[in-house]
Amino acid sequence: MASEERDGDGLLQLQPEEIGENDRQLLPQEIQRCSGLSYNDFYWRYMHKNFPVIITDVSNDWECKQWTVVQESRDLNSNPPSASSINFDYLKTKITNCPVPVADCNSSYFNSHTKLELNFHDYLERWRSGIENQSSSSSAEVNSNVDPTTRDNLYLKDWHLAAQMPGYNFYKVPKYFASDWLNEQLIDQKKDDYRFVYMGPKNSWTSYHSDVFGSFSWSTNIVGLKKWLIMPPGEELKLNDRLGNPPFSIDEKMLDEHNVRYYTINQRANEAVFVPSGWFHQVWNITDTISVNHNWFNACNISMVWQNLRNNLKAVCKEISDCQQMDNFEAHCQTMLRASFGINYLDFIELLEFIAARRLAEKTAATKFLLFDSYRMNDYHVQYDLECLRQITRTLTEDPTIQRTALQLEGRCQQLLTRLEF
Repeated sequence: MASEERDGDGLLQLQPEEIGENDRQLLPQEIQRCSGLSYNDFYWRYMHKNFPVIITDVSNDWECKQWTVVQESRDLNSNPPSASSINFDYLKTKITNCPVPVADCNSSYFNSHTKLELNFHDYLERWRSGIENQSSSSSAEVNSNVDPTTRDNLYLKDWHLAAQMPGYNFYKVPKYFASDWLNEQLIDQKKDDYRFVYMGPKNSWTSYHSDVFGSFSWSTNIVGLKKWLIMPPGEELKLNDRLGNPPFSIDEKMLDEHNVRYYTINQRANEAVFVPSGWFHQVWNITDTISVNHNWFNACNISMVWQNLRNNLKAVCKEISDCQQMDNFEAHCQTMLRASFGINYLDFIELLEFIAARRLAEKTAATKFLLFDSYRMNDYHVQYDLECLRQITRTLTEDPTIQRTALQLEGRCQQLLTRLEF
């Protein structure tokens, strides 16, 4: 048997799960902070169980560490990195003055932060100007009646920098998150990916939500401190209004009043937070912050993504049920599903077909596909992926919508299942 993987060898060494007598599916008392965690332990103890975890020391060798300036301090342990630790000049030399998506955290529109587009260098200058203004205000007498919400609070988020500048290797996907079926397909087919950079000033924030598709997400702080409030699946129902709508923003007082079980995370620089499927959360930047984030799914949560897809199709069909007698009703529902959810049944099946083809090639050919140009799977990992693909494909073939649709989805599922059941 191969030994546990070493840092830098690029092998995702997965072994069969060892279930102890006391290893029950219980929620943790608190979210653990781990250093030196093995890939195998992360896979079974956290990702497979859908439990959150904080992993330290994940970005030590990333190029984007140069996006920060190390400040001299009399007390090295006194505070987290401050606002002035952003290396604005370096960012401007490394990244072109391209349009970037920005959210105005002081303004909302239809239960979302107002969106705008700025050129990157202009955004950096507004951010830097805000820091300088705050510094000068704090050292002088200021009018206590000035409303802080009148200041800029612009959050650069959901920026596809890795896709936009593929030649700039500013970070490396940590080994824990390398089994990523979603981005594996999208990057190979040069489609819109789910790899993001977030940059924002102190007090910028992301509103209450769960992640797209019911996916996993990971977020690594390059600089700064974030505060998270995060809750296990099902707890979010306690916050919905009479129509089933979630709130736009939460705080501890609201959660306590509704008897919600939740966790608080104070995420520091060089730490990655793993957010499991279906865990609603809200995040604040306590200091000026930069982070790298991915959404993804794989064998561990593919069934949850499928269930979310089914539930969203039911909601779409219910919404336009008065049009049920129209021609191509099911096709219209699938079009709306893609528009509202991001993918539809055909997209989901195509992803399964893509991953199956890659894993089957791993088994039968000398070619070894590298994940994110860095990692490959050991034989057991490939076999486990294939078994999970078989299980989810069988589930699809038994789904009434797939069986009765005129879109020939059942035939594709049956063909895929035949390839997988060798």
